[in-house]
Amino acid sequence: MRADVIVRRVSAPMIHVLVRRHLDGIVGLENLPTDGPFVLVPNHRSYFDHFLVETVVGFAVGRPVWFLTKRESFETRLSRVWTTAWYGIPVDREQPTPDTLRAVRRVIDAGDMLCVYPEGTRNTGGDLLPFHAGAFRFAVASDVPVIPVAMTGTDDVLPPGARWFRRRARARIAFGEPIVPDLSSGRADAAARIAVKTKAAIVSMYAELGDVFDAVGGARAGSRSARAHSGRGSRAARAFDQRTSSALAADGSLPPAAFRRLHSLLALLDRVDPASHDLLAQRARLRGLVLVHRPLALRILPSLVAGSRLRRMLRANPDHAVANYLMGRWYLAMPAALGGGAARAEAALRRSEESAEPGDTRALAALAELYGGAGRVGEALEALRRIADAPTGGDARAEMRAERARARIAELSRVTPEGGDAAGSASRPR
Repeated sequence: MRADVIVRRVSAPMIHVLVRRHLDGIVGLENLPTDGPFVLVPNHRSYFDHFLVETVVGFAVGRPVWFLTKRESFETRLSRVWTTAWYGIPVDREQPTPDTLRAVRRVIDAGDMLCVYPEGTRNTGGDLLPFHAGAFRFAVASDVPVIPVAMTGTDDVLPPGARWFRRRARARIAFGEPIVPDLSSGRADAAARIAVKTKAAIVSMYAELGDVFDAVGGARAGSRSARAHSGRGSRAARAFDQRTSSALAADGSLPPAAFRRLHSLLALLDRVDPASHDLLAQRARLRGLVLVHRPLALRILPSLVAGSRLRRMLRANPDHAVANYLMGRWYLAMPAALGGGAARAEAALRRSEESAEPGDTRALAALAELYGGAGRVGEALEALRRIADAPTGGDARAEMRAERARARIAELSRVTPEGGDAAGSASRPR
């Protein structure tokens, strides 16, 4: 095994703990594409920036982030092994060499992410330094989006020249909306326009980082209820929900590697807002996706615990869409002797469907499954048609759900309500 791989495996758990300890806010997680390469363009104030970006983006996307790193970091063996272990690509800041360009091309072709600090060096002042064009030329040459990134507090966590991290310092990170290259007026002009937009986005996100988190100042010291309804968890939970759905296999199972990554991401989000009902619901969903594929004997006790937690959550927030959906699924999966049952499932799923966001058809899919299994063909068809007609917003799981619904509609339409085929179960999209 190569030395850099060993170094990364040994040091990664410690670095992840440090990031979790010092992270105080994440904004814009929904702006990170779930697939395909892209270029991250952050401000740069500390060596801690590297670990913060790598940890958050790595957990969110599931692929490594490669960093253009000054060539001096590769001059000694120890420094070279460490920098290579953490995905460094040597670059001459004055003039990138062909080797650097080939390395960048390999990263993009592999579908990984490239991170380039456009200021070219750590900034110890207040305003952003002038941006170098390299980051934007890479994006334009490869026709991949640029994601602006703003970080605050990283120079408090690890100030320039410091040998260790300040224990009480906290950092925040924000991701802006993807900026797609417009090549209509040439590559040089496209790079210049992206640079202007990226710089403006980073400046704007600085303000957002302060507004979003300082507006609920003292939330951690305040009541649990105040934290739960601060609004910070809702946006992050929606992004997490999307990432969980995109990680599911075709049969609805969650691969072990994806579970570990998402569990780590959720730990970061919990650190930011530990009492959010939305994040608690996402934790319940993540556990449920693992439990459902265990043998019955191994899932009964954890399932009972999960059901108890969901009921407690719903007592505090009876109309929570995701919690009601999970509760409905729980009732469908559990035998009547342990509290399951179709009537309870239907009530929970109906409440979930009524409060779900537009385009979220998971509760409808579960209702269609329930109705189909009970021979209630008319109601099953109605639910399936609503799934088929609902906007998907480009979400792959929603599109798959709609496709399955259309296939099931065709199947059910060939039989009458009295036909024996009506009792077949509908698909089980998650």
